[in-house]
Amino acid sequence: MKINYLIIQFMILLLLISCANDSNRYSDAKYHENGDLDNTFKNDSVVTPKVITPEEALKLEKEKLLSEGWEENDMKNGQLSKCYNFKPKFSSIDNKLEITVGSGTDVVIKLMNKETNKCIRYVYINSQNTYEIKNVPEGVYYLKIAYGRNWISKVENGKCIGKFLSNQMYEEGSDILDFNIQRTYEGKSIPSFRLELDVVSNNSMSSFSSQNISEEAFNQ
Repeated sequence: MKINYLIIQFMILLLLISCANDSNRYSDAKYHENGDLDNTFKNDSVVTPKVITPEEALKLEKEKLLSEGWEENDMKNGQLSKCYNFKPKFSSIDNKLEITVGSGTDVVIKLMNKETNKCIRYVYINSQNTYEIKNVPEGVYYLKIAYGRNWISKVENGKCIGKFLSNQMYEEGSDILDFNIQRTYEGKSIPSFRLELDVVSNNSMSSFSSQNISEEAFNQ
């Protein structure tokens, strides 16, 4: 009987120890379920993302485009090369389209024949400059205009295309430039036009009506 009594006491002791262990495991699980994390879940290696400045972003974009075959161009006032897939046309008529550009942008102008949709003159004008497109053949024309900085170009499918790398915006003029000579009883009148262009806060300021177009549409 004494031996049985000792065995019973030993079994009761084991039962109490087992219950105590279960209670502790339940307490730990509840502790973590409530959202209180211990050091096991701490992460001391938090990476702060690097902030890229506009200058750095421009440099990265330029490097990417140069690796794709684009070339930087130090452009001056004047007509662009025939690489841009246009044939300049002139006449003996003493007319002109005078274009003044403000300080906010450089400008590229394409003088487009409305009947054929072909470019007959293609010029680059630096900011704070005036340029005259002279001796325009008789006809009706409209303008494609590119605004921006850092002109780059690339030969693609045998055609030279160009674009501004920064602050770029492209427009097509809604106004018509009628360079046809006006003949009256008193003689004849030779039309000429004057245009002022600038960009302020990514909005073009011009003395004619226009609508935004894509880079691809400008290069067509």
